[in-house]
Amino acid sequence: MMNKNIIFTFVIKEFRQITRDFSSILIAFVLPLILLFLFGFGINFDTNTIKIGIIDENNTILSRDIKESLNNTKFLDCIYIKNEIEANKLLSGGIIRGYAVIPVNFTKEFKKNSNPKIQIITDGSEPNTAKFVSSYIKGSVESYLEYEKIKSGKKSNSSIISPILRIWYNPSLKSVYFILPGSISIIMTLTGAILTALVIAREWERGTMEAILTTEITKFEFLISKYIAYFILSMLSVIFCFFIIIAIFKVPYIGSYFFLFLISSLFMLTSIGTGLFISTIAKDQFIAGQMAGTISFMPSMMLSGLIYEIDSMPFIIRMISCIIPAKYYVSSISSLFLTGNVYKILIISSIYLFAFAAVVFLLTYFCTKEVIE
Repeated sequence: MMNKNIIFTFVIKEFRQITRDFSSILIAFVLPLILLFLFGFGINFDTNTIKIGIIDENNTILSRDIKESLNNTKFLDCIYIKNEIEANKLLSGGIIRGYAVIPVNFTKEFKKNSNPKIQIITDGSEPNTAKFVSSYIKGSVESYLEYEKIKSGKKSNSSIISPILRIWYNPSLKSVYFILPGSISIIMTLTGAILTALVIAREWERGTMEAILTTEITKFEFLISKYIAYFILSMLSVIFCFFIIIAIFKVPYIGSYFFLFLISSLFMLTSIGTGLFISTIAKDQFIAGQMAGTISFMPSMMLSGLIYEIDSMPFIIRMISCIIPAKYYVSSISSLFLTGNVYKILIISSIYLFAFAAVVFLLTYFCTKEVIE
């Protein structure tokens, strides 16, 4: 029968050890704060202003108006260049990301009601930026030419469509709204695993395990006391991260707080269990810390879907990502922040995380047989 008094005593002992060991406070609160600011300010998928060059070989009223139209595009910072030799030097030097050439016969082609062409040269060393440059220039020029044809009463060669843009879930298109909620999974994977990976290894290194072995505590009670103490500390760390994201970065939250607590609890139980499992088999703080980073942090960073799109990965890698708990936490917490309660995602993720937590606990329990018997 489980002895509640001895569990309570060991939980108090763990908290006293946490307060005496300042590194635990650093890992639980200072490390997440640093990582949140790195994710919030260091990683940004938003499109910024791109510097381009314009070569006007036509030099007519129409070409000058097009240059003005490009210059008024909020995503483009235009400079005027005399010739392609100068433009190529600026492009190869990284000063501009691309340039547009308005050819000599541009106005003539436009007046003949044909589709005049503009040459666009971009820097292919950054494919995404090259696509942005091409799309912005092409879109701006086409919009202006359609406007001129309508104003002059000419018939357009293509149907004119006025799109009505409506963006769901993240209307401001701020990548930080997706990155920061998802980053909690990466931060808590690292925090939870490292915090607990050092626990049992520290007991062996400091010689306190021999004192524990003299008590009447069972293997189950020993693990539960570790789980309870570090679960409370980890959940306080989650709340701290949540507060920073809401209060400082102003990321809106529209989901259920119950599901936030449920999903976070299951994920932290998985992370804590992984750390305890590592600590049980390592028995050395340095090795345990290295294993925690390799086994927990790196797979969560690469295969959670936060940084890299899982659907674009090879089939085998996608299958491996299915056993990464962070993948389910990222999808759940991102949905809670941006979309609300998508019950299909939340329930499926909860089931998977519960299964992961149970498996990790059982693995840790059976591997602890050499410690407490």
